[in-house]
Amino acid sequence: MSSPLPNARDSFAASCRRLGPRLMRDLGLSDVQAAGLLGNLGYETGGFRHLQEIAPAVPGSRGGWGLAQWTGPRRVALEAWCRARGLDPADPEAGYGYLCAELRTTEAPALAALRTTTTLAAATETVWRRYERPGVVAPARRLAWARRALAALRDGPAAPAPARRPGRA
Repeated sequence: MSSPLPNARDSFAASCRRLGPRLMRDLGLSDVQAAGLLGNLGYETGGFRHLQEIAPAVPGSRGGWGLAQWTGPRRVALEAWCRARGLDPADPEAGYGYLCAELRTTEAPALAALRTTTTLAAATETVWRRYERPGVVAPARRLAWARRALAALRDGPAAPAPARRPGRA
């Protein structure tokens, strides 16, 4: 978890331009809502650079993993979801597929709450309160990442989505 750095910003912006339009299409989000989600994910992963939590909060645990830094039972659920589909949990597409699957099922109330937000601050807060539920909140940092995500979505061309979409039935 970190503040946006110059190198991380470029990579993060590219990831947001790739993921944002997919989140808007696949989950029915506005650009502001997608940016609130991406900002939280960016904060959790250091701008999508860290698949594994760097310093797990629970000593001896495996820590958070993947796009949303899934921890404990949610990490186990991610791994089971991937195993059932023959996917590698380290594959970014598997993480994206699980993020969407989780938001459509066990975390559907969080998605419904996110869809009601109209400001970046509200979207960002809704994601950390209702979906991420982190041990370290750092609201200002999450909002900073969300602002960068929104700027990337509004300022840059969208990268084409990959052809395959894990998790689709």
